[in-house]
Amino acid sequence: MSKYGAKKVIVTADGTLFEVETIKRFGIEVEGEKFDSVMEGSYYQELLWMQKDGAITEIKCHPSYVLQDKPKITYIADFLISFADGQQIIVDVKGKETSTFSVKRRLFKARFPDLQLLVITKYRGQWVPIEDVKKEKVDRKRAMNKLIKQSQGKGRILHERQPKR
Repeated sequence: MSKYGAKKVIVTADGTLFEVETIKRFGIEVEGEKFDSVMEGSYYQELLWMQKDGAITEIKCHPSYVLQDKPKITYIADFLISFADGQQIIVDVKGKETSTFSVKRRLFKARFPDLQLLVITKYRGQWVPIEDVKKEKVDRKRAMNKLIKQSQGKGRILHERQPKR
């Protein structure tokens, strides 16, 4: 397990995903790319399919960037993707954005303004930018608070707050 409780995985060249725990338990030899979470591994599987279709020309896993020299701060992204049209983007797969990553993101944008950094997450079965998920959650909370406020103004509560998911 990683420091965030995610299971480490290995994805083989044919796109098969193995959990590291399972490999160790059964003593299997598996060659492939190692990832810190199942979410990263499953995104890599999708990238492999896109590469087979010809939309992506190259996938580089875990590219490293020096954000600051003294003290040395490095950022290791999840993927550097090269598309058929020559465009390159850096993709980072996150379950949620940590404060450390937020600082590194700002440093990255300042040091490499020409490179596009896309932070994605899997939400409702789709890969979406993490900003869209945060915006949707904020909008939903505002709407809920507005309904609660309206109902309290009428002297009754129509809807109780739902527990966090």
